[in-house]
Amino acid sequence: MIRNDLYARHMGVDCRFWETNNLYVLQTDYNEKLLSNGFRKYDDIELKDKVYKEVTFSDIESAYEVSTFCTYRGFKFFLEVLLNTGLYRIRPLSEAQIHFKDYEHHGYDPVYEVEENELEEIWEERKPIDEFVFDVEPIVYIKKKY
Repeated sequence: MIRNDLYARHMGVDCRFWETNNLYVLQTDYNEKLLSNGFRKYDDIELKDKVYKEVTFSDIESAYEVSTFCTYRGFKFFLEVLLNTGLYRIRPLSEAQIHFKDYEHHGYDPVYEVEENELEEIWEERKPIDEFVFDVEPIVYIKKKY
């Protein structure tokens, strides 16, 4: 799973989260056990595989921002998403843009679609969010070069 968003840990479960009406909404993958811990199913059929829960600031154990990156042909790229075609959509960072001579300009954003076997490494970088406890590993490798 590619994660690029805000995440919070609640009752040992990592969830996407956002603030609304002085509460925080936590969202994670559906799990029957979570329903007994106050999570609810969505009415929307498009979200049938997700559950959510509203919590207060003090209910959040840790919170952080996640960005997923990869190395492709020796350069660091932002890993945007795994497409339903099985390809990964990646965006070159500045050093890669210089190397590949493929620059952002006039509304053009360089984007590549590649297979997983073309990616040397995949990792998450986690950064603290002000006012919240940051109690997770700052870098977690999903695929490591051997």
